[in-house]
Amino acid sequence: MHYHIILTKECNLNCNYCGGGSDSPPKEIQYQVCDLKSFVSGDDAPVLEFYGGEPLLRIETMKKIMDAIPGRFVIQTNGLFLDKIEPQYLEKFHSILVSIDGTKEVTDRERGNGVYERIMRNIHLIRQRGFKGDIVARMTVAQGTDIYENVTHLVSIEAFDHVHWQLSFEMFWEGAEPVDEWICSYNSGISSLVRWWLSEMGTGRVHGIVPFIGIMNSLLSGAPSRLRCGSGIDFFTVMPDGRISACPVSIDFDFSVIGSIYTDSPLSLCNKACVGEPCTSCDVFHICGGRCLFVNRSQEMLRENGYALICSTVRHLVREMQEALPRVRGLIESGVVRREDFDYPEFNNGCEIIP
Repeated sequence: MHYHIILTKECNLNCNYCGGGSDSPPKEIQYQVCDLKSFVSGDDAPVLEFYGGEPLLRIETMKKIMDAIPGRFVIQTNGLFLDKIEPQYLEKFHSILVSIDGTKEVTDRERGNGVYERIMRNIHLIRQRGFKGDIVARMTVAQGTDIYENVTHLVSIEAFDHVHWQLSFEMFWEGAEPVDEWICSYNSGISSLVRWWLSEMGTGRVHGIVPFIGIMNSLLSGAPSRLRCGSGIDFFTVMPDGRISACPVSIDFDFSVIGSIYTDSPLSLCNKACVGEPCTSCDVFHICGGRCLFVNRSQEMLRENGYALICSTVRHLVREMQEALPRVRGLIESGVVRREDFDYPEFNNGCEIIP
């Protein structure tokens, strides 16, 4: 099972779509590392993903947890303190998800001046220090973003193994600016990105665009998917006070709080919070899996057509992948690419797959 460990709710940035972490108390860890270890010991193969706020603001706490608890480690970070991780801890990470939104112009506009260059410097630095794990460029796509331009930019940076993105929640909330026109542009950009991805695949290269390879992997196998991020199924968040949330985004919502490290075992948490309608009756549910537990359970907060707009992006993406499937199968059968190129992720590493 997989656990987001919120090391702190504080953040050193003030991004346009976030605002600098959460103000809800407690902001710092209240439990002892031994309490977390005792809880996680009930799991034979735990994956611990450090999360925030910005987790590397509490790097000493992170190191104590890594020293005390055996398991696989992942971190989701803004990347500005990656240079502070000592090599013996850096090598313990399987995956590092770095928040970056595309080009320098876009990233600095959304995250602050100079952020892009600091991220670039640090990801190249950790590669030079010998980090051989998976570095994922983790985008937040705000309204107005050119998805084709920004994804292809990040794909071109060799230090990144994969690129993933999520649509910013804000554009779908009640009172947000009209977004219908941009959604059409976004879907068009996805179509262009798929054509480019397939063209590159024809040369033998499968670029690590996570939503594409994740969905294509399912189509190739024919296996149905549940909620792909795993929230509430086998993916949980340990809050600073020891309570457990089904999802790291919805920690302040009652539906999401499903247990505690003091009173529950890992297996007792499975399937305590699941997506409901309209997802479960949808004809692409077996591929999409429901997209987002938080949005599904908070529909009353969305603009009038917000859910339909979100679903239109998922349906478009799924349709593009279904149409690309014969071409991909042909390239595999002819030996141009390998079936294993689509076996990603190795385990749930925090990439939600469905944007």
